[in-house]
Amino acid sequence: MNDIEDMKNKTLQASERTSPLNSPTEPVTFRLPACGGDPYFGLTKSYYYGLEAKGLIELLRLRGKGKKRGVTLVPFHAVKALVVGGVA
Repeated sequence: MNDIEDMKNKTLQASERTSPLNSPTEPVTFRLPACGGDPYFGLTKSYYYGLEAKGLIELLRLRGKGKKRGVTLVPFHAVKALVVGGVA
């Protein structure tokens, strides 16, 4: 199964739980899921890292000055464009 079909299948599974793709209040970003799939598209952390490695999305990394750990954010509209447009 290729990446596009895989992403569409995961999105359909996620949309059965909730329907944020049609939500009037979509987030700008959301946190990278610690485990399992994210609540919007059902995609895993490793899948997002793969999309970033291919140059399809850019993850945002935030951390405080002098801190070793931080937060990784996923841009919602970039992922939505890939899922809806089937570009991935």
